[in-house]
Amino acid sequence: MPGRGKKHRLIVSKAQRGLMGAELARRRAGKKGRMEGMTTEELRSDLKESAGKKLVSRVKRRKK
Repeated sequence: MPGRGKKHRLIVSKAQRGLMGAELARRRAGKKGRMEGMTTEELRSDLKESAGKKLVSRVKRRKK
């Protein structure tokens, strides 16, 4: 079952918020989604949590 088990990470950038919003729109339109690991309810709640927050546009990768 998707969405069961490991907890996903929160939205930390505008780019991630855009991808999650596009995924939710796809599912609402009745099309096949690309993120099978998250349920529609998880997408909806994460987008609601990130609304109104000041997010960075992109997250920079750390050098090892």
